[in-house]
Amino acid sequence: MAVNDCSADAPMKRVFIVGCRRSGTTWTMLLLGQHPRVVALQQIDFFRRLAHFGRWFTARDDYGTCALTPKVRAGLASTPTEDGLARVKIADALPPSRYVELVRPLADAVYSELAAVNPNALALVEQTPEYVQVWEEILRVFPDAYFLHVVRDPRSVFCSHKSAAKSWADPTRFSHDPLSVGEEWVSDVSRARKIAGATPRYHEVRYESLRREPVQGLAAILRWLELPFDEALCERAVSACSLDKLRAGNHAPKGFFRKGEVSGWKAEMRAGELRALEHAAGSLMRELGYEPLTPAHAPAPIAVRWQLARRGLAARFRRWAWESKSPLRQAAARTLKSVPLVRKVLLRRVVRPDQHNAA
Repeated sequence: MAVNDCSADAPMKRVFIVGCRRSGTTWTMLLLGQHPRVVALQQIDFFRRLAHFGRWFTARDDYGTCALTPKVRAGLASTPTEDGLARVKIADALPPSRYVELVRPLADAVYSELAAVNPNALALVEQTPEYVQVWEEILRVFPDAYFLHVVRDPRSVFCSHKSAAKSWADPTRFSHDPLSVGEEWVSDVSRARKIAGATPRYHEVRYESLRREPVQGLAAILRWLELPFDEALCERAVSACSLDKLRAGNHAPKGFFRKGEVSGWKAEMRAGELRALEHAAGSLMRELGYEPLTPAHAPAPIAVRWQLARRGLAARFRRWAWESKSPLRQAAARTLKSVPLVRKVLLRRVVRPDQHNAA
């Protein structure tokens, strides 16, 4: 298909690149951004912020949120208060069913304005891998959204996490604990693959295949998106997005683009790291064709068992600290009020169980 073969009135495609972090989503986005009729968005994270609003929108009595008034319109549920005012729940005054009706114009305006950066754009491609957490929200607002899921061997993902934590990234955001990275990979890849059951506009690409045959891989993605292209365009895009050029550019901090090797983990991972990661991710790895080196029924390494036990104790302590009604817990709370500095440190470290699970 020639690059200019497309109707000027074709609807704008909104494409969301998702996947576990450090799986090659940035490189994939930059490849697509080389197309003359594409606008690429690098991690604007709009929908995760919109999801926060969505959670507020459905709040009822959280933290006492309500509307108070002496007179309530007919048909609206309310509860009288002792001071003569009527209490109306936010979700009753503003029904959750109206959420999409109210936010879709905002989202449409945001993405339309960004697409207008290129007057000839046919597709807006956003790379925010964390959208695996809110893809349902995206489909509610944009039922015609496209999802491109980039999957990478979790062992390579771990090595990239470890490198990021030790160089350009905030180490609190990129774990170099192999068990945690393996669990994150399983969670994110599993969630992303569920998109296929919710929309026909889902396409999965393996990072390894895209690295081995980038021209053919890019052509397959453009064909899926029904965007005009020819082989020369794909070759130019791949050349422009060579890792040497990306490292010399300013799309990301120094150290962001590493070697890009398909099996570089073999020289980087220690045996204990490999066993821990494959304990967490081995089952899904086998399902996807990434053969683990650890036998399928091998017992969990001692270090992993110890780590899981510590997590269990920490979870029990969080539940006790926030939910227990025992006299001991109440006495501890009263004591901590007299030492505010210690109390502040503990509250920062002992997060609520629901907030810990969300993180």
